[in-house]
Amino acid sequence: MRTRYTLINMVVNVGGQLMNQVLLFISRMVFIHYLSAAYLGVNGLFTDVLGILNFAELGIGTAMIYSLYEPAAKNDEHQLAQLMNLYRLLYRIVAVVVLLVGLALMPFLGFFIKDSSGIEHLRLIYLMYVANSVCSYLLSYKNSIYLAYQKAYVRNLWAQLCDAVKTLLQIVLIVLTGNFILYLAVQFVMQFIPNIIVSVKVDKEFPYLKECRELPEKEKFHGILRNIGAMSFHKLGTVIVRNTDSLLMSSFVGLLSVGIYSNYKLILSGIDNLLNKFSNAFAGSLGNLGAIEDETRVYSIYRELDLIFFVIYAYWTAGAFALFNAFITLCFGAEYCFSTATVAVLVTEFYVSGQRRVNVLFREAKGLFWYDRYKPLFESAINLAASLLLVQKFGVAGILGGTIISTVTTCLWMEPYILMRYGIREDWQGKLKDYFVRYAERAAVVAVLAAVSYGWVSFCPAKNIGWFLLDGVLYTLLFGAVMVVLYRNTPEFDRLKGRVTAVLKRRKE
Repeated sequence: MRTRYTLINMVVNVGGQLMNQVLLFISRMVFIHYLSAAYLGVNGLFTDVLGILNFAELGIGTAMIYSLYEPAAKNDEHQLAQLMNLYRLLYRIVAVVVLLVGLALMPFLGFFIKDSSGIEHLRLIYLMYVANSVCSYLLSYKNSIYLAYQKAYVRNLWAQLCDAVKTLLQIVLIVLTGNFILYLAVQFVMQFIPNIIVSVKVDKEFPYLKECRELPEKEKFHGILRNIGAMSFHKLGTVIVRNTDSLLMSSFVGLLSVGIYSNYKLILSGIDNLLNKFSNAFAGSLGNLGAIEDETRVYSIYRELDLIFFVIYAYWTAGAFALFNAFITLCFGAEYCFSTATVAVLVTEFYVSGQRRVNVLFREAKGLFWYDRYKPLFESAINLAASLLLVQKFGVAGILGGTIISTVTTCLWMEPYILMRYGIREDWQGKLKDYFVRYAERAAVVAVLAAVSYGWVSFCPAKNIGWFLLDGVLYTLLFGAVMVVLYRNTPEFDRLKGRVTAVLKRRKE
């Protein structure tokens, strides 16, 4: 049953994200054509500012979802209702905090923007971003009950459809009016629709949630607060590492650099969001797995997912290094390209961050928030210090380099250590050593693939879409051949092949 739910979630998540990513990319091309690069920079900047404000969430969602897995597996309706009541209360508090802090920051907008000339209604634009963030907390907590029951596809289907409609409406409005305010208004209105639909479905499907008004018992409540306290550190690290790049670029390099960076970020974030949807398809099943299965079984699944995510991130990392600037030139123009060195740093950061995904996924499924609660503090401090030091000499590449340095010095070794020691436990030292050996070998493979692919593209540059597609096909064939040769004899490859074969047999039957 876990495999079935995972496959359904995967099809809905990945299929919907692919559709929306194509629409988002078209929207970005229209945005650049009809609006100035400065508005592109404002969009990227305020998105990151609101990401920082969302620190008020403190990782409540992750901690609460983990708490829902066990009662959902046991079908304990009373405990589920108590937890959902607490979830609702906490998210309403978060909404109020985000609103108040967002309003308090409004007088200081000029501090974050080096040059705001040419941007009309800057404060109104900012307020719309704040309102959008605040309202996202009002009903979204109800989505979690489906995730706990491994049925996230119910919510995701509506969310993906509404996202597609939203993007189409935004494209039409930009073409017809060229008005950024209307663009944001559509975003504000459309975010309510999937949450309202899911809220109504939850009330019908889980009526016991409305019948109970109690909060969890004291012992359970304290356990949740303990996890939220630990997750707040992780949330802080994520906010500082992920949402300060645009702020630093805007303050030290300029708003136009934020606009250029946002194009690269759109593509990499699109890939990352797609992979996030892919990994989220496993989240409910892994939570169920962690609650009822032994650690040997958990580690076996971990190795399979570790190989899957390595192959995916390796493919996009090496390919992006070789083809990124050609793609940006064809779609937006050469003036929107970074240097090759900056692109190298950008895709390295993407790969290093992506290789954390499986460890984080299993940490959350096993509820191991407490053990590395101080890690994000060191990560954040190193990231800010390194970025501020390097930006003076290297600009955008320096800011991204700071993120790489902070990840390598903290997350790269600490997250697998925590997972192996406290989550897997059996022979954890040997398994941790194997992990680091695999990591180094795989990084070398990606580096060689990136260098070879870049050399080919430099020798025969893509001057039109036909050449670009040909380069992409040749790269894909090379990558696929290398992966099969290197990993076809590994145990996890055999297990994955067996799973695929079993699914195909069931479909034929």
